[in-house]
Formats: sequence, C-alpha cells, structure tokens
Amino acid sequence: MAVGSTKFPGEIERFSALDRILHWASAVAFLYCFFSGIGIAYPKFSWLLTVLGGGEFARWLHPWAGVVFSIGAILMFLKWARNMVLTSEDIAFLTRIKAYISGKHEELPEAGKFNGGQKLYAWVVFISAFLFFLSGIAMWFPENFDVGLVRWAVVLHTLTFIVAGAFTVIHIYMGTIGVPGSIWGMIGGKVSSTWAKFHHPKWYKEVRER
Repeated sequence: MAVGSTKFPGEIERFSALDRILHWASAVAFLYCFFSGIGIAYPKFSWLLTVLGGGEFARWLHPWAGVVFSIGAILMFLKWARNMVLTSEDIAFLTRIKAYISGKHEELPEAGKFNGGQKLYAWVVFISAFLFFLSGIAMWFPENFDVGLVRWAVVLHTLTFIVAGAFTVIHIYMGTIGVPGSIWGMIGGKVSSTWAKFHHPKWYKEVRER
C-alpha cells in the first residue's frame, strides 16, 4: 500500500498476513522450545516445565514444537532468502553497528526493507533451524543412532541453542524497546511513514515510487 493512502493515511504496509502468520507461528514454537529446553536441561529451571503444561507434557511437546519451528523456518527461507542476501551496504552497517546503537543514523548507509542486523538474524534463524532439526532427530530417536553421534548431537543442539537464544533476545529487544514502533509492523502489518523514512529510508523511497 502506498504512502498517503486515503484508507490508511501515513501508513505503509510492511508485512502481509502470510508474513505475519509464518513469523508468529515460528516465534511461538521457538519460544516454547527455548523455555522448555531450559527446563529439561537444567534442574534449577524445572519449574518452567510446570508453567508449560507439566514435565511429561513439555518433554513430549518440545520436539513437536521444534518440527513446527523448522517447517516455519523453511517456509520463511523460501519466501525471504532472496531479500536477506547480505550486500556491501549491509556489511558496512554491521561494521558500524555502534553508530546504530548510539542513534547516529547519519553515519550509516541507507537501509532497505531489512537492515544488515535483521538480515544477519534471519540467517541465524535459517541455519539454527537446520542444525536444531538434525541434532534433534538424533536426540529424539537415540536408539537409531550411534551413541557417539547422539552425544555430539547434544553438544551441537546446546551450542545452537546458545547462539540462537542470544540473537533472539537481541531481536526481541530491538523489535520492542530498542526500536519503538517496529513490532507493530509484525502485529498489524503496517508502520508509520515517519518510522519507515527514519529507519529504512531506502525502502521508504522505493515504496513512494510505486
């Protein structure tokens, strides 16, 4: 939808209904796996399993939620991979991330629909989903694999959890407190033209020219 629409004055469509369904289905599945995984792996946090439906239920649902996350990640990859290719401008953005955090946007290259940080996180999601699935299968059906392979699968699963979890915490922060207004694009599908012009000026210009 173009800027200045009489139906949605001052707003731009950022994400379609399909985009939002894929995002939230994958996000909910990942967060369930994240918190249930902590409860399963660390006895001190076993109380999380009670909150998530009980120990037995959470242990049963954890791998199935992982399947949902993996399928969602595959569909997001098919839909967005082309838009997530890192360009020289994205690399420049990432090397100047301190300026972004400090709010010195004038020192950054103009961002398109997705900036370098968002693209990097997308690849973390795509790759971690693949690694979670491979290692998770071996852990889900250990009787079908060599003991040594299962042990390595546990290590890979844990390392992937640490990396993906850390990036997700940052993603949630940036989508809410860090960059106010961002989350509305994924809730209602639209953002204000002022927000778009400030945070994604290159994309804003492209939308204006349509």
